[in-house]
Amino acid sequence: MGDSPRLLAINARDREELRVVLTCAGQVEDLRWSQGGKISQVGDIYLGVVNKVESSLDAAFIDFGGKRAGFLHSGNLHASCVPGCDPFKLASTTTRVPEKLAAVSDEDVVAAEPDSQTLPIAEMLEPGQKLIVQVQRDSVRGKGATLSSFISLPGRRLVLMPSLGRAAISRRIDDSDERRRLRDEVLSADAFQQCGMILRTAAEGASADELLSELELLLEEWKQLGQAAAKGDGPSCLRREPTPAVRAVRDILRRDLSEVVVDCPQVAKDIAAAIEELPKDCRPPVRVYDKTRPLFEALDIERAWQLLFRAKVPVARGASIVIHETEALCAIDVNSGRIQGDSLEDTALEANLAAAEEIARQIRLRDLGGIVVVDFIDMRQSENRRQLNQRFSQLLRADRARLKLGGLSSFGLLSLTRRRMGTGLPRAIERFCKGCGGSGTAAQHHAGALRALRLLRSAGTDRELHLRIHPGAAVELKGLLEDLPQPGLELRLEEDSQLAPGDMVLR
Repeated sequence: MGDSPRLLAINARDREELRVVLTCAGQVEDLRWSQGGKISQVGDIYLGVVNKVESSLDAAFIDFGGKRAGFLHSGNLHASCVPGCDPFKLASTTTRVPEKLAAVSDEDVVAAEPDSQTLPIAEMLEPGQKLIVQVQRDSVRGKGATLSSFISLPGRRLVLMPSLGRAAISRRIDDSDERRRLRDEVLSADAFQQCGMILRTAAEGASADELLSELELLLEEWKQLGQAAAKGDGPSCLRREPTPAVRAVRDILRRDLSEVVVDCPQVAKDIAAAIEELPKDCRPPVRVYDKTRPLFEALDIERAWQLLFRAKVPVARGASIVIHETEALCAIDVNSGRIQGDSLEDTALEANLAAAEEIARQIRLRDLGGIVVVDFIDMRQSENRRQLNQRFSQLLRADRARLKLGGLSSFGLLSLTRRRMGTGLPRAIERFCKGCGGSGTAAQHHAGALRALRLLRSAGTDRELHLRIHPGAAVELKGLLEDLPQPGLELRLEEDSQLAPGDMVLR
């Protein structure tokens, strides 16, 4: 698969949701999703007002203009929030501040743990106080958004982090000579010693003048933020991230992309304009898909998308994994299926190694957070357990999220903790499913209904249509049929509980 061309497919034609998927050989490698009418706030900067300070939680609740107050933990509270400090004074490398990297929609930036606060949060904040905050994670499952006062402004080649007391280089630049050049020729210059920043992967090969030019633009944007905050009363938005499509392309864009395929001409135009600002060797061609058949169906990746909503995921040679997610813990079980080795030990090892690759991918794509416990098939030989642990650790390195991996126990259990990024599957529409008694959510029903809606839109109206579909997906579809543009369409729905929510028969 490593030699297969990578394709960035963007489904923006349907107003219900935006889907951006990076694929290789028909397999989903990365994704971004946005609900129609609901835009992610991650990366947006607000002038907030402190609602309440909870000393027992070591946190504060901030009114930043959202439906729910945002949650600001003391670990995300910058020292400049102390009365008398200027939050818009750039932290120099000689000033000791907590080295906290705020959440940035960028695969290169790795969060660092902040220094502990020197004062209790109740002595730093008080109700009614104005505060500059940035959204780290969107509101999910009834919880308010997670906020940080460690502000970051992302550019193409670098991220300006005024509250960071040093300049750093992305760990994804692994060429030692290039890292040395950036450190000696770029970061040693006086202009780069005056503020905190992270040089992104795109900075590789860039000259000091190119990076300085981008830094000056970001510093000017930071200055304008300070002016807007001084004039505002709060709560108010000071800066918004680009449109979801442009932001998704910015986050996922890779040098080895063969092309970007978009099914909406206007979105394709916006993306082409954003890509035009990149170096020539980083500009994949942008193609508009204008056929009636849904884009993901035409590229044969719709089924791979639908699998992301199912508890049971097939693995090679009949093996499978079962994923069950609760509020703060996710359990993943490995089944060997039809895999048969020379012995039970060989069968277990082969099934576990095959499952490990899919588990690492599913954790990343589904954006699983909290504690994740994987129940691998038990193996008696310590060498096999060591091999599995090492392989799984290597696979998890592709994950952008901050995580900690434990060791494989003698019972075959392997646990890890992972910080959710908030860019995975559509959690915003998840709700408890009445059809399953509260054991799951209706997200897969909604996804199946959207697939049916796309097929109906492309089918035309010159004949009666018969759609056989899962009952749960049928309920969701009935609520969406009013958005179908064919007023004369004659549709007969047949509910079939034997079908998976993402599968259907249209004739």
